[in-house]
Amino acid sequence: MTLIGSCPESWTLVYEYLPNGSLEDRLNCNDNTPPLSWHTRIRIAAELCSALIFLQSSKPHSIAHGDLKPGNILLDSNLVSKLSDFGICRILSCQEGSSSSSTQFWRTVPKGTFVYVDPEFLTSGELTPKSDVYSFGVILLRLITGKPALGIKNEVEYALHSRKLKSILDPLAGDWPLMLAEELVRLALRCCEMNRKNRPDFYPEVWRILEPMRASCEGIQLGSQGKCQPPPYFICPISLVGNSFSHYLHFSFKFNQNTHPQNIKNSSFSLCIFL
Repeated sequence: MTLIGSCPESWTLVYEYLPNGSLEDRLNCNDNTPPLSWHTRIRIAAELCSALIFLQSSKPHSIAHGDLKPGNILLDSNLVSKLSDFGICRILSCQEGSSSSSTQFWRTVPKGTFVYVDPEFLTSGELTPKSDVYSFGVILLRLITGKPALGIKNEVEYALHSRKLKSILDPLAGDWPLMLAEELVRLALRCCEMNRKNRPDFYPEVWRILEPMRASCEGIQLGSQGKCQPPPYFICPISLVGNSFSHYLHFSFKFNQNTHPQNIKNSSFSLCIFL
């Protein structure tokens, strides 16, 4: 989201006003707001995925958000999603004593909202990129069903296996295409695997499924030879507060055709990271 100003004396940041509140508000139709259509929900999921790809593609170390939930996804006047609340995000690295020499992680006391927190993070204290994948899966299940997060995985699994998937789709979202809904449900359940090794990566696996869906919903025909070009840059205001200093860094990340990921198109998100 756009950083408008700051007040160093009170350690306060001022951001753009987001009239549609949080995704949690909109899923609950708070203040009699209209429900989100299934088209919009798919677009929001793809936008969130692209934001997380951006964080995890950070070099030399990935960044884990650590507290993904609908309450931390804000919506502007056009229902474009803005990922917020980076209060417990962490820069990941391969540390001694890790169960995997190649997995970047941060060992810490588990934090976040329980129903969205990676079970392996709760037991091991290791925050990894796959921790955000688990939280994303729960959010995706909520977008599909509109149901509360507690127990949602088991409820959806039962409906899928008993061929009653249509019964748990959120009717407020409109007439879900059943084949598309099933593909989304299977993706979400993979993200919610208890063992993080069985979860897909945001890039390329999750993105490869969500991006064509988003493009199809917007009536975009992707040619077989067409190349998806990312925006020329992303702006990320970062506030560093610690010890005896407080200052702000403004980063502009430039991309070229070799930048990973290569096929993010028309991604709309802003990040404000607090470390």
